[in-house]
Order: sequence, then structure tokens, then C-alpha cells
Amino acid sequence: MDRKAILDRAGSPEDRILLAKILDKIEVVKKFHDPVVTEFFDPSQQHLVFPVLSKSPGISFIWIGGHELAERQRAVICPDYMEVTENDSEVAVLSITGSQKFQTLSHRDFLGAVLGLGIKREKVGDVIVTPQGCQLVVDRSVADFITRNLAKVSRCGVKAEKIPAQDIQFPDETVKEIVATVPSLRLDAVAAAGFGVSRSKMAGQIAAERVRVNWLAVTDCSYPIKEGDKISIRGRGRVAVKSVRGETKKGRILLVLKRYL
Repeated sequence: MDRKAILDRAGSPEDRILLAKILDKIEVVKKFHDPVVTEFFDPSQQHLVFPVLSKSPGISFIWIGGHELAERQRAVICPDYMEVTENDSEVAVLSITGSQKFQTLSHRDFLGAVLGLGIKREKVGDVIVTPQGCQLVVDRSVADFITRNLAKVSRCGVKAEKIPAQDIQFPDETVKEIVATVPSLRLDAVAAAGFGVSRSKMAGQIAAERVRVNWLAVTDCSYPIKEGDKISIRGRGRVAVKSVRGETKKGRILLVLKRYL
């Protein structure tokens, strides 16, 4: 495995640092023959490091995020002869509840309160907001600190406590199905249809690096979209391409989209 070649392919200084950390952890596993865990990665970071992990001889790895639907996950890396268990992931799940209603508190409120304690973002996995509060996946090393010190989220008094991972509750997602026609499967056209804005406005969002396809930032309006792709805009949610139904009589492409509200 050519370390220099891998790092030279990084698209940004941040990507280079991330890849270097992964390569360092792989070397630790090979040297000491013990499993190691990474930070929590968002899907785009997972996409970046996956080829390096999968092509490294002598190791195996699994992704673990505290629950089967986890978006933010960490890799457990170990020698290829070793079996990894959930316990090796060093993950804890916290429940944050309070006496006041949580309808006005958002993902950002809960995450901000935790980061405000001095916890680094890479120590935090998914934040699952529910009507009762939220469930939080974290690195086991910071779990007790959070339970002792998190007393408020925004203006609401709260209590944080550890819970078993199997007790995580997922709120029902509100999904709107959209049937639309577009002139082509370009990103700007499909995203504009899914989010209900003009193509020119969507082009501005894309140029401003606010749009991601399958969690990777895309700045090319003509980027080709296919069935199954997920398009997200910072602060606007996401749209999934459920199906491409072919062309209409006027030559436009018929799509079925799912807008997550």
C-alpha cells in the first residue's frame, strides 16, 4: 500500500488528514495485533476511507454506529484473523429527556448543547430527535462526562442517562412523494423538481457548495443523477430518486421522488 499515492489523491487538506489518520490506525493494528476504532464519520467520509480499508492486506473492518440505521458510523479495524463484536466499537447510547416539551428543539439544539460541553464532533454519532427529547450515540469515553454535565438544551432543563442500544426509538419520517418531469437527469433539474425551486436558484445552491449527492459535495450542475441517488441541501433536508419511469411523449423524463420533510 503506497501511502504517498493515497495521500496525493486527496481532494482537500481535510481529506488528506483523514486518510493519514486511517493509514496510521492500520499500521497500529498490524504492529500490535489489536483492534482499534476510528472517529465517527459522516457518509461522505466513510465513502472516502472505504477503498483504503478494503484494499489493505492483513486487516478486516466493520462499520458500527450504535444502531442498524446509523448514518454516522465508526470503523472497527482488526487483524483479518480476529472476530470483531459490537463491544469493540466502544459506543454508548444516551437518552436526553426533560420536564418541558421538546417540539421546538431541533437536532442542532441538542448537538450544540453537547458540543458546548467541549465534546469534539468526531466523538458524537447520530442524534435522533423524538417528541420526548433525543437519543444520542457517543464514544464510550465521553458518555459519563455528558451524563454528569449536560443540564440544559437551549432553555430547557434536561437529564442525560445511558440506555441500551436496543432501546433506541425512531420517530416516523414524514415523506412526500413527488411525480415530476424533467428535461434531463442533470443535478440542477432533478434537485429543482424535488425541492420545488427554479433551476437557476438551484444552480446557485450548487455553486455555493450546499448540495450533496449521496453525501458527497457536488458543484457541477450537469452532474448525472440516477435512480436510487439521494440529494441533500444544507438546511433543506433531502430528496431520494425513487424511480425513473422513462420518457413522456414530449421527450421529458418522468421521475418519482421522495422528499423527506
